[in-house]
This record gives sequence, C-alpha cells and structure tokens, in this order.
Amino acid sequence: MSKTKVLNLRIDPDLKKRAKAIAQDDGRTLSNWVTHLIEREVKKAEKENEK
Repeated sequence: MSKTKVLNLRIDPDLKKRAKAIAQDDGRTLSNWVTHLIEREVKKAEKENEK
C-alpha cells in the first residue's frame, strides 16, 4: 500500500512556475515543497486549536 496519496489541484501557470523556482532553490521538488508547506500549516493550526 502506498504511503502517499495523490492530490489533484488546479493552479495558475505563472504561480506554478514561481513556486517551482522557489522549491528548486530550496532543494525540493514542487510536490515535496507543497507537502512541506501544508504540513507546516497543519501543525500551526493544530497548535493554535490546542489553546
């Protein structure tokens, strides 16, 4: 069984290009960079909800 799931989303082509450049500068794939951002925001939201 796969450890990951596919998430399809639509994104403006220019935004994708800019995000991909940032991901590459960070040494990540676009997919890994987006996953990293989502994980960071989920942890932040969970922490705020504990208050």
